[in-house]
Amino acid sequence: MTSALRIATRAIACIAVLGLAGCASTTPTREVSSGYAIFDIKPGPEVGPGPIAQAVKVALQKNMTKVQILNGIPPSPLPEKAPRFQLVSPFKGSGLGALAAASGQSVQVPTCEGAILTASAYDGSMSRYGEGTTFFACVMPYQGGLALNIYTTFTKASGAFNAATLGATLARTVVGDTSQFIPRTIADVVDSVKATGATVTMTEAYP
Repeated sequence: MTSALRIATRAIACIAVLGLAGCASTTPTREVSSGYAIFDIKPGPEVGPGPIAQAVKVALQKNMTKVQILNGIPPSPLPEKAPRFQLVSPFKGSGLGALAAASGQSVQVPTCEGAILTASAYDGSMSRYGEGTTFFACVMPYQGGLALNIYTTFTKASGAFNAATLGATLARTVVGDTSQFIPRTIADVVDSVKATGATVTMTEAYP
């Protein structure tokens, strides 16, 4: 097939399949978006850290398809100020890190020092259509209460990877993608913590 014929075939396919959506929508594209939300928790007078951590776990189990939990112990002494998660590169200084940097990639993972609960969760219910959501949540005690940190990533494939992702690309122009459920899941986590009698206040968020 000549170059001219390939171009003409693609143009016809774009017009027939995408209409007003535009031919650029057929370009195979993978996009990862990150976000976070940080909350300050003041437990009720008769509620310890345990029920707070349990509430976070249950809310994630309700909303995600896979959850991994690590239960830790509080640091001693407790920090004076509310701690915050950090993004670190697990391959920094290694050959893998140098290889990733050379290819223009940056691998960073969240970590929470002194957390009594660290949860990693994944929702792959829409993976067939090139979408996936990860949640990282941790509960860290400090002298004034507890810090709940939530870090999320949303991966979306679009364009002509296959028929499923192409169909999903078209559908997103009408109904959006599953990243819209990330705020709902965070709200469920917060509501679950509030149900213990705790007061929850957002202190920082992006976007």
